[in-house]
Amino acid sequence: MTGPWPSRLHWVLAACLLGGLAWGQSLNVAETTNTCGDADQALAAGQWESARSGYAACLAERPQRFEALSNMAMALTHLGRMDEAIQSYQKALVLSSGNPKVRFNLALAFIKVGNYEDGVVQLDRLKKAGSADPRVPELLAFCYYHLERYSLAAREAEQVHRTHPEDAANALVLGSAYTRMGQFDKALPLITFALQSAGSADGHLIMGQTLLGLRLYHPAMDELSQAAGLQPDLPGLHSALGVAKVGLGDSDGAAIEFTEALKKDPNDYQANYYLGRIRRLDGDRAAARKFLTRAEQLHPGAPEVLFELASIAAAEKDYAQAEPLLDRVLRKQPDHVEAHFLLSDVYRRTGRPESAKKERETFERLRQKEQERQSAKDSGKPPANGPSVSTANAPKEQ
Repeated sequence: MTGPWPSRLHWVLAACLLGGLAWGQSLNVAETTNTCGDADQALAAGQWESARSGYAACLAERPQRFEALSNMAMALTHLGRMDEAIQSYQKALVLSSGNPKVRFNLALAFIKVGNYEDGVVQLDRLKKAGSADPRVPELLAFCYYHLERYSLAAREAEQVHRTHPEDAANALVLGSAYTRMGQFDKALPLITFALQSAGSADGHLIMGQTLLGLRLYHPAMDELSQAAGLQPDLPGLHSALGVAKVGLGDSDGAAIEFTEALKKDPNDYQANYYLGRIRRLDGDRAAARKFLTRAEQLHPGAPEVLFELASIAAAEKDYAQAEPLLDRVLRKQPDHVEAHFLLSDVYRRTGRPESAKKERETFERLRQKEQERQSAKDSGKPPANGPSVSTANAPKEQ
């Protein structure tokens, strides 16, 4: 099969994974001031910083414009400032009385940062409101898969597959959900079809990104290599190759890819985060801190970044800095195994044996639970304690 895929989910997922919400056009702003109109023009031209500053000026004049808030969020998304984008979408949603397009954009923003739970909340509200947009069940399936709620993922993906059996990305999610549920006979033809469906450079890239989202690194690398062979300067390709190489254990190769990605886009959050982690593991704490600081600016409070910064502080014996960083990680991700282990060590080294013992016990309990879950996945059976929420971009999952 050659040319672009005949599906919709592939470009919706690309919007989430590659950072370009290209499907969404600027909301019409009737009777705009010159400031608002100039911002609209900048957005349409892809001048993201000009659009952002223009909408900020527009909102200073008329703060209740939900259209301007939504459009500014789109510009912020392209600039990698996702927390600000989400806040802007949330304000727009309140002012627009639950406008479905704003709610859908907000769901996409949550998915882009790996917050699948809140993505599901917004998509489910659209579904209950009677949305006929086929992207809603497509993205619900994607979110439920990441949350390891495989039966729900299959239910949503089956709905899409009944009307759009040609949708390769949805077929991949459905087949992967069947695999996790142990329904291998149903899974095999879907996955085979999905992997044979990418033809263009864009198609290979998008399929590779989808495979990365499912943590299938070897087939993802195959797809991304084919994309590189067809169009080596394809936007987003180097960052995707970097993630694939991290998943395959090739840190040196990943660092090369992320460095190339940052040459093209210094605001690439993924490249900054992973390069910071790689440099930290290499022992180059100064370089690690530089990249991680930029990642933290792009996505303030991201727990994976906070953990890396805490690890650097602990390695430098700056326990007064490491402890509050780890506390912030665990407030957002109470089951972060590595954070409990590192906090136990911090407590031990600062003379608090009882606290250290408690954290160590929590670490051992969570590690055992994780091992049982992995064994259940490998055997194709559901874990004894039910599905658990996976952590987006957490180092332990790579």
